[in-house]
Amino acid sequence: ALIGEAEDPNLSKSEIKEINESKSNEIPIEFLFPNKNQPRKIFDQEKINELSQSIKQKGLILPILVKKIDEKNYQIIAGERRWRASQKAGLHNIPVIIKNLDDKEILEIALIENMQREDLNPIEEAEGITRLQEEYQYTQEELAKILGKSRPQISNTIRLLKLPHKVQEFVQNKSLSAGHARALVGVEKAYSIAKIAIKKDMNVRQLETYIAYIKNKKSKRDGNKLKDPNILSLENEITQMLGLSTKIEQKSNEKGKLEIFYNNLEQFNDLLKKLKS
Repeated sequence: ALIGEAEDPNLSKSEIKEINESKSNEIPIEFLFPNKNQPRKIFDQEKINELSQSIKQKGLILPILVKKIDEKNYQIIAGERRWRASQKAGLHNIPVIIKNLDDKEILEIALIENMQREDLNPIEEAEGITRLQEEYQYTQEELAKILGKSRPQISNTIRLLKLPHKVQEFVQNKSLSAGHARALVGVEKAYSIAKIAIKKDMNVRQLETYIAYIKNKKSKRDGNKLKDPNILSLENEITQMLGLSTKIEQKSNEKGKLEIFYNNLEQFNDLLKKLKS
């Protein structure tokens, strides 16, 4: 495990355990193929180059987890980064551990491994979670348990896919953080506002304040009553906490109304559990 950490500091504890408990085989590198459903789409070339230099000096010490496709070919389950670095290092044969897993298990492992290492950007994470939900009928509560996240975290992550694709690209290339992205979900002209946030190097709080200003400006133009920026900020805070969109209407006599919007019965039942507890 110590040698493995030196070779690839992003290696997760579960993969180290898998490697330590399994026997490895050596196969020609050209027989390995990446998983087309791998949640991770963007690889840091600089880090791959660094790992490649390490592999040139020491070889590939830790095997790659694979699934057998046919007599010659194997699909990578975990270790695509090491496979890419091994190609750059000019290796001909690499050690592998062969596991017989179905597509659902492969997606689960790939998603969990990458999330443990924090290798996925928020959009890749959202796409992986959504695939598990849609293709294998997982509820958000089940996903929260499997992935070690809270139910609102799962919901907030999935909501990022509602952003315009150009805004999602800003998140993928790290021009915007997940916090910025969550503030922009459901906002009109999100792309234009995102560009301004990047240009002015706004932090999340500044972006939320700017969005509140834009919303109030629109309300004034439409002849509606202006909403207190503190109320708009509180709406956003409750939305992040519950993973559900909210709306607050504050009356002048200190009375008011809080609306919580859900998209399906699963979200409604989850909200009921929170209220009852």
